[in-house]
Amino acid sequence: MNILDRIFSRKSASLTYDQIANLIDGTGSSRIAGVTVTEKTALQVATVLSCVRVIADGCATPALRVYRQKSDGTREHATNIPECRLLERRPNEWQTSFAWRRMMTLHAALTGSALSIKVRGDNRRVRELIPVEPGRWTVTKTSRYELVYRCWDEFGLIGEFGPDDVFLLNGLQWDWAKSMNAVQLAAQSIGLSIAAERSQAALHANGLRPSGVYSVDGNLTLEQHTRMTKWLASKGGPDNAGMPLVVDRAAKWLGTASSGKDSQADETRRTQIEEICRGYGVFPIMVGHSDKTATFASSEAFFAAHRIHTLAPWHVNWKQQFDEMLLDGAGPLFVDFDTRYMVAGSMKDRSVYARTSIEMGLLSPNEWRDMEGLDPRKGGDEYLTPMNMTAGGPAPKKGTDNEDPSASAE
Repeated sequence: MNILDRIFSRKSASLTYDQIANLIDGTGSSRIAGVTVTEKTALQVATVLSCVRVIADGCATPALRVYRQKSDGTREHATNIPECRLLERRPNEWQTSFAWRRMMTLHAALTGSALSIKVRGDNRRVRELIPVEPGRWTVTKTSRYELVYRCWDEFGLIGEFGPDDVFLLNGLQWDWAKSMNAVQLAAQSIGLSIAAERSQAALHANGLRPSGVYSVDGNLTLEQHTRMTKWLASKGGPDNAGMPLVVDRAAKWLGTASSGKDSQADETRRTQIEEICRGYGVFPIMVGHSDKTATFASSEAFFAAHRIHTLAPWHVNWKQQFDEMLLDGAGPLFVDFDTRYMVAGSMKDRSVYARTSIEMGLLSPNEWRDMEGLDPRKGGDEYLTPMNMTAGGPAPKKGTDNEDPSASAE
């Protein structure tokens, strides 16, 4: 309460949680359908949580490998460099590679960008990657093409860093220096979803009965009115749903609000699930939502489309950021995700593919064993050649020993 409120005996207005979040949230917020939409409130919507979790898990689950391109065009696992353990096993003291990639992808999918500070050793090679929470770092243009990243935590300012001192994972960008906030772009759909869920929660808290007017004959005194209101409140709630009310004085209940069925709450919530999934580029079936027309065959096609249209862009984004911001850029080092488990078929299908590929000489037995996660066996590097097939070559000259006898007979 300020000095003017004290003089004029005015009380300060109390703020709701949404109003406080709207004031102090550092990553931006919007007020849609009477609710404040921020990153924290958006995560309370099951569809938003499922969308960003599906994307984050799809980038964290595949094994990450650091390779070196050899002069003969083949590659080898670069296990003799420190970046291998940094990226594949432990980016920092507290997190594994899975946990770090999952959190960074979650930050990028939800807020548009994720940032980690590079901690370098004596040889200037990156030794650790320290993540910074969204809302606790800013990027500022100091000149036309110069950027400064300012980071802080609950203990104060961490420091100011240049582009070479941070690892950045960006989502959609309109400006080359900043990313667009995914929650704010989908604020309309998320806000309406929050409002619909709150409306449904309030309806269920009232015993699945709409509010209305309780009318009796004659006038009620203040004491009778208070007692009647208290008595009606004790008969409400989900525990008393369906219980009959025994009343007198020709009492009547006049409903003034629509029920969940009348307001088409189910249809609204289904539509919002699809709208939020559309905003995040995730197929609804990946968050557990499917219509009655979906079959097992169509579901399998949706899973394949999820790998191609949703996860593939994120994988390419990760790999190029690793190559350019942590490895040697245009050098022989590069990273790749092992996504073979995502495309693995049934045991029968894999067996048919293995037999056909090995017998046709397309794969060696050891290459197939490597794809299945098995150790190589002795003599398994040889490629088979079918007996009824030979390598192509020039046609034999006429009159030579290699001439086809049937051709001479003709």
